[in-house]
Amino acid sequence: MKLVTLFKKSIKMPPEYAPGKCNIGARGRAIRLATGLGIIAVFVGFGVLALGSVSPVFRLFLFTPFYVGLLAALEGTMSFCVLHASRGTYDLHEPSGMAFGKSTTKMTVRSEEWKKLDRRKARVMHLEAVLGALVLAGLLALA
Repeated sequence: MKLVTLFKKSIKMPPEYAPGKCNIGARGRAIRLATGLGIIAVFVGFGVLALGSVSPVFRLFLFTPFYVGLLAALEGTMSFCVLHASRGTYDLHEPSGMAFGKSTTKMTVRSEEWKKLDRRKARVMHLEAVLGALVLAGLLALA
């Protein structure tokens, strides 16, 4: 009984901004993860269905949606938004899960050192998404 109570309390605790590690909250993570996995699933399905009717070169153009989907999925799993990092902001209580638009809870990162850590993390995430998208698009092109 006490473990359940402790777990419930830990869920309600607001996350904290951690430079280079966490700049979005639970709602932002959930929306990004669902969006990313949805994009990947739709375009993998499209690529598999188009195996016989579309040239392999055309299937390489699936790189772009794979990149977007993988980046969104990475943001969801890593609690880190690359757009917030590029803008020098963080939002742990996003009302819509998107880094653009009106948010009354968006905060500015005050330290230049913290902004550097955020930008470095964003570059690594971009690289991971690019490599993953190349692998997925390459596999579909070779299939």
